[in-house]
Amino acid sequence: MAAETTSQDSSSGTTTYFPPKPTSSPDAPAATPAAPTTTAAIPKSADPPKSNLPAEPAVSPKSSVHDADPSVTATVTPAAGETPQSQPAPATGDAKPADAKPADVKPDAAPAPATTDTAIVTPSADDKPAADKPAADAPAATPAPSTDSKPDAATATPPAASPASDTAQQPKPIETTPVATPPAPPPVNPVVLAARGKLSDKSFASNSANDDVTAARDYYGSHTEPLWVHGGEFTRKAKEIISTLKGADDWGLDSSAFAIPALGSGSASEGAAEAQLTLSALKYARYARGGRLDPVSLSNILDMKPPVKEPKAVMRELASASDPGAYLRGLNPKHIGFERLRQALLKARGGATDVADEPADTALLVKLPTKGKTLKRGVKDDQVSLLRQRLKVPADNPSNDRVYDDQLADAVRAFQRANGLKANGVVTNRVRTALNSEGQPKRRASPSENVDRIIVNMERWRWLPANLGKFYVMNNIPEFTSEIWKDDRIELKQRIVVGQPSWPTPLLSSKMQYVIFRPSWGMPDGIKAKELMPRLRQASGNSGFGFFDQLFGGGGGYSGADVIEAYKLQVYYNGQRVDPNSVNWKTADVRQYSFIQPPGPDNPLGMVKFRFPNKHDVYMHDTPEKTLFSANARALSHGCMRVQDPRKTAEVILGEDKGYSPEKVGELWNSGASITLSKEVPVYLVYFTARVGDDGQMENFPDVYGIDSRVMSAIRGRPVRFIAQEAIDPTEASEPGASAFDPPDDPRPTRRSAKKNTNPIQDALSNIFLN
Repeated sequence: MAAETTSQDSSSGTTTYFPPKPTSSPDAPAATPAAPTTTAAIPKSADPPKSNLPAEPAVSPKSSVHDADPSVTATVTPAAGETPQSQPAPATGDAKPADAKPADVKPDAAPAPATTDTAIVTPSADDKPAADKPAADAPAATPAPSTDSKPDAATATPPAASPASDTAQQPKPIETTPVATPPAPPPVNPVVLAARGKLSDKSFASNSANDDVTAARDYYGSHTEPLWVHGGEFTRKAKEIISTLKGADDWGLDSSAFAIPALGSGSASEGAAEAQLTLSALKYARYARGGRLDPVSLSNILDMKPPVKEPKAVMRELASASDPGAYLRGLNPKHIGFERLRQALLKARGGATDVADEPADTALLVKLPTKGKTLKRGVKDDQVSLLRQRLKVPADNPSNDRVYDDQLADAVRAFQRANGLKANGVVTNRVRTALNSEGQPKRRASPSENVDRIIVNMERWRWLPANLGKFYVMNNIPEFTSEIWKDDRIELKQRIVVGQPSWPTPLLSSKMQYVIFRPSWGMPDGIKAKELMPRLRQASGNSGFGFFDQLFGGGGGYSGADVIEAYKLQVYYNGQRVDPNSVNWKTADVRQYSFIQPPGPDNPLGMVKFRFPNKHDVYMHDTPEKTLFSANARALSHGCMRVQDPRKTAEVILGEDKGYSPEKVGELWNSGASITLSKEVPVYLVYFTARVGDDGQMENFPDVYGIDSRVMSAIRGRPVRFIAQEAIDPTEASEPGASAFDPPDDPRPTRRSAKKNTNPIQDALSNIFLN
């Protein structure tokens, strides 16, 4: 397409446009344009000073001005106040790039249309612009070059261009997309506005947890419609929640803890009811998951963190639930032990009358004469046979049934320790009375009397994870038993020894990671300084020597060194083994010495231990004192748990984790190997004083640490803080983060000969230092 040409009269301000004539073919030579015809006289000098020329905006060649008939000439008078500008004649479509300077020629530029113009259109005689002859009065503007001949480079006049500064001052138009105006937010329901105000009132939400209030406030802050109130009435979902709150007692909770609002008239009252019902529902969700109490705030041994669900998640799920009442009830524990207790609670509140006496252990029915000769090691008497039946310690040989031997003495000491008596292994009349009293049948409490006990045990179920795992260990402290569960069935149940009331076993959840065969025992510095040094100096007397002889039962011609050798306790100084009787313990720095008992059957930890790291440094382990498991009350350790069947325990755990056969475990038994489990095994140390068996009968166990009363006091709003002694873990206390505490003043073991079948070192370590 041929280019347009223009001419401007500087005096009249009239601009003449010369539209090009379209060609039939892009390759055809351009015709010579005819001279333009204009109604205004064009002065000789039509070029105004460039400094007065305004910058001309670029116009697309496809604009409406190009759509005009090419056979007409348009004369346009610019608006008043505009400065006329001469326009160069751009090159035609056939012009070569060398014909014009890129900086001066703007082939895409077109004049901007005038805001006010007068157009006189005069068609040429042949309907073509006369371009081969310049107009008589035409200014000396550069004509459109001919397509059939090249212009003379020396005489060619370049087209005038606007100054660069003028062009820079005129910004190019920016194509913008209109921004859609967002729709107006929906109006907030007045009930929601009132609920927002109530939730911001601290006095209104004073009985709710801060997290619950925040969750409710956030929800209503981002929603415009209420959940529970509509048309001045509670909705169906609201009524389901209210029904669940009223029935909280059936789940071991207290329905009076959940405020049920009264619904009045007006948005203010409705908003208050909306907010209160939401807070009550959130509180129920918290309490159902164990958030009624903070166990650690009651005692350091209640090291449980209830699995309380995040309130914002509860709020979302509550709002979207089709039956929010069922949703809330579903947050209570689903463990079979919890559900059985719940059924027992419903029965107890129904007033059942089964108050028959509890069946007693037949061994407890055995009575000793209230008065009689003192029984001690070496005595031969008919009452010894009764004592064996009472403590369930049969003689190795039937002919020795009337002989008071070391195994029977160990059982007597265990009984004495459990009942607060002097643990010397001697049966006096006071010990006889205690033995006979324990054997009295106990009257079974009526269901109504068991309500509180059931509730506190249900509460402790809430402290456990919602999912216990497919394979786990659960040790129930009051029952003195350990259970290994797999797929909802018990794989192994055995007796255990737990911590004394003065050194209780903590309640906790952990993960078993290691099974260690033939563990050694090493005394850490903390126990050396706090426990060993005072006893050592006291036992050494004025001489400062003979400590082990006195502490571990030498005498009778046997030195402490004989006892050390018999029980393989080794003493080291600077890595060198030393004779303990050669050291003056009155002046020696005990921390510079190491006291090690190598692995073996006499080691207080036995042949294996099962580690599940925890801050209390307690674990499960074997023991050489097998007679302890015959006692009914087995709260005898300093916190750790001794298992009755350690070999079977290892077989079950390693069989599950490693696929080891019992024969493989037998090979490891004396190897000293430390096995790291491929998959950690959950371990739960729990405290259930009431459990319901498969037969539906509830079993009660002694509240050995007095936890039931503390938990019930806290439930009733009267919490009492109890700080118990921490357990001693002698093998781990020397590791980072471990600690040791002073144990109570236990009586010193009876002096005995080291050459007989006795265990004085085990007594000393177990009852003074160990767990």
